[in-house]
Amino acid sequence: MCGRIKQARDEADYMETIRTNVGTILDAGSGLKYNVPPGTRPLVIHRLNDGAEHIDRLFWGYKPPWYKRGPASNARLDTVLKGSPFWRPLLARRIIVPADGWYEWTGEKGDKQPWYINPKDGEPILMAGLTAWLPGREVLAETGFVIVTDDAAGGMIDIHDRRPICLTPDDARAWIDPELPVDTALELLSTPRPESAFQWWEVTRKVGNSKYQMPDAAEPVRSIPSSR
Repeated sequence: MCGRIKQARDEADYMETIRTNVGTILDAGSGLKYNVPPGTRPLVIHRLNDGAEHIDRLFWGYKPPWYKRGPASNARLDTVLKGSPFWRPLLARRIIVPADGWYEWTGEKGDKQPWYINPKDGEPILMAGLTAWLPGREVLAETGFVIVTDDAAGGMIDIHDRRPICLTPDDARAWIDPELPVDTALELLSTPRPESAFQWWEVTRKVGNSKYQMPDAAEPVRSIPSSR
């Protein structure tokens, strides 16, 4: 799963990762950076307007009007590939959620230890997402977005059994291409960046409270990070 992200870089840093027109990036406004939870408005990259790349702040979570539960923050890859009617209407509205890394928790309820996971090369991650939003619509849960997740593997499974699908820059550009057929786009999700590209370590338990927005949120609490 992916329930918290860090998104502390400038908009230009994320947009340049997928090669874009930097002139379109300076109107997304401010938002949370160091401990970004669902229910807020993180930055997303898309081509839903005029075919050009844009960066906007959309609502993290998707709740269609008929859905009785709270907004979904993630979409399981297996249900997406099976053509779930919940996700099928969103498959042509593909976005990228850029971030520096994400958080997961281990341990029992009431004694959870947060971990921060990020790429070893220090470059932004580009998470595959789906949204119900279109230009001109209000930014609400009904028009929100989700991050696509898949089973974790390797040592990362010790932290959580699921992980966001992080694409390479080339695949991320293809993922948001409005001309790319849905079936071809879904094939991109089968080759995410591998677990070996990431490292992880324990961080302060203060990040369990989404109001904690200090720059040290993702810093290791031990002198030697427990990376793999």
